[in-house]
Amino acid sequence: MATSFEDKPQRSLRSSRLRGFRRKSYRRLLATRRWRGWRPVGLAVALVTVSLVAVVLGLVLGAQTKAEVGPFETAMSVQPTNSGHTLIELPPLGNVILDSHDGPLQLQLRLESVHADTAQHMVDDPNYLVLMSNSIADDVAASLVRVAVSALASTTLAGLIIGSLVFRTMRRTAICGGMSFVLTLAAIGAAGLTVRTESISEPRYEGLLTHAPTVIGSAQTIADDYEQYALQLGQFVGNISEFYAIATDPQVFPADEDTIRVLHVSDLHLNPAAWDFVESLSNQFSVDLVADTGDTTDWGSPREASLYAEGVDQIDVPYVWVKGNHDSAHTVSAMSSYDHVIVLDGDVVEVEGLTIAGVADPRFTPDKTDQPSSEYAERMLLDSGERLKQAIQNHGGADVAMVHDPFMAQPVVGEVPIVLSGHKHRRVIEYMGMGTIGMTEGSTGAAGLRALDLSSPMKMQASVLYFDVETGALKAYDNISVGAIGESDISLQRNVIPEGDRISKDDLDDWSEPDVAPEHVREPEEEDY
Repeated sequence: MATSFEDKPQRSLRSSRLRGFRRKSYRRLLATRRWRGWRPVGLAVALVTVSLVAVVLGLVLGAQTKAEVGPFETAMSVQPTNSGHTLIELPPLGNVILDSHDGPLQLQLRLESVHADTAQHMVDDPNYLVLMSNSIADDVAASLVRVAVSALASTTLAGLIIGSLVFRTMRRTAICGGMSFVLTLAAIGAAGLTVRTESISEPRYEGLLTHAPTVIGSAQTIADDYEQYALQLGQFVGNISEFYAIATDPQVFPADEDTIRVLHVSDLHLNPAAWDFVESLSNQFSVDLVADTGDTTDWGSPREASLYAEGVDQIDVPYVWVKGNHDSAHTVSAMSSYDHVIVLDGDVVEVEGLTIAGVADPRFTPDKTDQPSSEYAERMLLDSGERLKQAIQNHGGADVAMVHDPFMAQPVVGEVPIVLSGHKHRRVIEYMGMGTIGMTEGSTGAAGLRALDLSSPMKMQASVLYFDVETGALKAYDNISVGAIGESDISLQRNVIPEGDRISKDDLDDWSEPDVAPEHVREPEEEDY
C-alpha cells in the first residue's frame, strides 16, 4: 500500500526524536565514564579525610599517660596543633612553653602532685640534684615512648571505628585504621627528627611565671651533650619544686564557699609590669577581691593618673583601694571612674562577704624636698586613724582595716583584727597588741623607678590572704615574691594560722592579752622609701 503524503512528516518527527535520544544517551554514557574515572580519586579523598578526623579525635581523647618525672606526678598527652611545641602546665604558677620540635603535634605535661620529700631533698642538696638529673631525663624518655604508643593505639582505634561507621566495609575500615596509624607515625617521626634539646634553656612563660623569666636558669648552648641536657633538666625541676610543693600543699584553702581569698597589693609606683603581675596572681589564685593600700602613682599628675589607672581594668574582681601619699586627687578621680573599684576614705563596706574599713593617707608628698614637719605629719596620720576608728565603731566592727602608712593604724588597735598597709616597701607581719595584727606589704611594683637607684634592688611582692567566710578570721596567708632587677627567683611562703590563734572581730569584744605574740608574726623591720 502506498504511503500517503501525510505520513512523511510523522516519520521525519520520529526520526528526529530518535536522533535526539541517541545523542542524550551518548552524553550520559560519556558522563558516566568520566565519573567512573574520578571515582577512585573521590574515594581516596574520603578515606584520607576520615583518617585525619580519626587522628585528631584519637589524639584528643586517648593519647595520654601518667608519668613520674623526678618528684612530680604528671599527666602527659599529645594534642594536634598547627606548630610543634611542648606545653608544661604548672598550676597555679602558669605555663612554660618550649619550642622543642616541629610538626603538627603538641606535647603537653600537667603537674598534678608532688612528692614533697623528694622535692625538698633536691632543693636542699645540690649533690642529690646531680644524681637525680639522669633519672629525670630517663623518666622523660620513658614517658615519651609510652605516650607515643598511646597516641598510635588511640588514633588507629579511632580510624577503625569511624571507618566502619562511614564506609561499612571491612576493606575500607582496615584502610582507615592503617592510614590513621601511618599519619600518626609520620607526625611523631617529624617531631622526633626535629627535637631541639636546647629549648629547655629558651622557654616562654604564661601566667605568674611571666614575672620570673629565669626560673629555668640561664640560657646555655647544650649541643648534643646528653649529660649537660640531663643536668639542666634536673635543675629546671629543682627550681620549681619548692614553689610547687607549697602551692599544692593540701593545707591550701580552695576557692570554695568556706573561704574568702583576698590579694593584698601595695605601692605599684607606675611600674608597667605591676598590673600584669596583679592580674596573674588574681587569676592563678582565684581571688575574690583585691585590696590595694595605695601609692599607685608617683607624682599624681592628671595624665599620669588617668593613663596608669587604666591597668586596673585588667582585674576582673572587686578592687578595694585607699589613697597613698604619692596619690593625688587626680589619682583618686581616675581610680573612682571604674565601676569595680571601691575607693575608701573613712568608709566601711561589705565586699564578697568581708567587712572592710579604710581611710586615705591625708598627705600628698610626691617629692621628699616638700614634706610637712614630722610632728605635723604624725598628727595628720593619727587624725585619719581616729576617723577610721570612729567609722569602724559606728558600723559595729570590721574584719579588715586598710591604711597606707602603718603609723595610721595606731588608733584602730583593738578595734579590728587585721590591718593592711604598705608605704614601707618592706613586708612586715607584726602583732600590734589587743588582738590586732598588722600586715604591711612590700612594693608590688618593686618601688617603680626608684628601684634603679637602690643598691639592693627590690622584689615584686604581694600576699594572698585566706579568711573564714563564717567568722571573718584570717586562716592563712601566702607571701609571694618575684625576682628583683638582676635576680631570678620566685618564692611563695605559706603561713597557716592554728585555729587557736585565729582572731575574728567578735573575739575582740572580750579580748584577753596573751603572754606571747602569735607564732606567725615577727618584730617589724624599718625601711622607708
